[in-house]
Amino acid sequence: MDMGLFDQATNLFDMFVSNDQSEEQKTLANRAGLSSSDFSKVAALGLPAILQGINRNTNDKAGNEDFNSALKQHEDVDQYQSIKQLSSEVDPQDGDNILGHIFGNKDGVTNRISNTVGLSSSDVKKVLVLLAPIVMKYFADRKKEKNLDNTGVQQETGSILGQLSNSVKNYSKNNSNSFDMGDVLG
Repeated sequence: MDMGLFDQATNLFDMFVSNDQSEEQKTLANRAGLSSSDFSKVAALGLPAILQGINRNTNDKAGNEDFNSALKQHEDVDQYQSIKQLSSEVDPQDGDNILGHIFGNKDGVTNRISNTVGLSSSDVKKVLVLLAPIVMKYFADRKKEKNLDNTGVQQETGSILGQLSNSVKNYSKNNSNSFDMGDVLG
């Protein structure tokens, strides 16, 4: 069986948030024009926010259909040999469009994350537009690998969100800049 770029979501969180300074994290931090630690702070809230937004959308029939058709567009993107390559080539314009679909009001989420981590809204947005297409590619790969239908995708988003919540709790325990995911999404 062909392994996708990602093996599990907690790796997604650990890759972009943990203090190990992974190559992918450094690449994205450089693209966002931020230090790795600032990038991590935003990603620690941004990834769960994106996932919660996706999960909320997939719990609605029309939202779930929209999400599944969006995944089809990202499913065919097999030109990436590694997550590092995906990180260096991810399209921020695509990310901006994705955030619009996921959140509707992306400024509200951006501002809440900005207030929580103490960085400007524009810095927060620079991180989110890079993370969103990576999350979409992640779900597109899961859908393809597991041959998920719309209901399967909905269950998968819920399951991944659960795994991610645990990573966030562990991260908050081990870092001075702890925060509550619930506060960010309002």
